[in-house]
Amino acid sequence: MKIDSFIPIAEQKLTESRREELRQEKAAVDVEKIFARHLIQELTKNTFKMAESDSPFGSSNSVYREFITDALADQLAAEKRLGMADMISKYWDTSKEQIK
Repeated sequence: MKIDSFIPIAEQKLTESRREELRQEKAAVDVEKIFARHLIQELTKNTFKMAESDSPFGSSNSVYREFITDALADQLAAEKRLGMADMISKYWDTSKEQIK
């Protein structure tokens, strides 16, 4: 029995408020991923300078750096290690309470 066939059925049963919560959580994680990517790029900018641009390894070094940066940013954001996603979620929850 494949669980993939049940996912669309489960998504249809989500309430609109739960869908909104999931959208907000995804947006918060996406913001954390963008921040993590910029942070990692800045922290590793001198690390990958072993190959100069006129070297035959220059372009592959750049690709490798992008791959490492993306992988680290994805992992940090997925685990919410930087705390930005949680902070954004708390802000939205506080804003909802103030509106009520």
